[in-house]
Amino acid sequence: MGDPDLKVITDGLRTDAAMWDEQSSAMKAVHTAVEGTRMNHLQAGVFQLLVSAYGAVVDQVSERSAEGATQMSAVASALYKNAKAYDDHEVDTKKHVDHAY
Repeated sequence: MGDPDLKVITDGLRTDAAMWDEQSSAMKAVHTAVEGTRMNHLQAGVFQLLVSAYGAVVDQVSERSAEGATQMSAVASALYKNAKAYDDHEVDTKKHVDHAY
């Protein structure tokens, strides 16, 4: 049987990874919502002069939220990989110790 402390560590890594995946999904939703706020000159009506500045803000928020979603997903992947590496190392170590005696 494996080390119970190691199981706590790997379970914690997987829990954190799931949280980062959830946050990535939330950032994707922000990106989608921001994209839905774009407007053209006709929609702007009397605020025609603000369309360019508004569009620039929407572009920045959209790009940053998409980037955030990607990076949060990368953090989750790294945590999952680390948990698997711990598990794999534990299995390898157990095999070596079992065959040592």
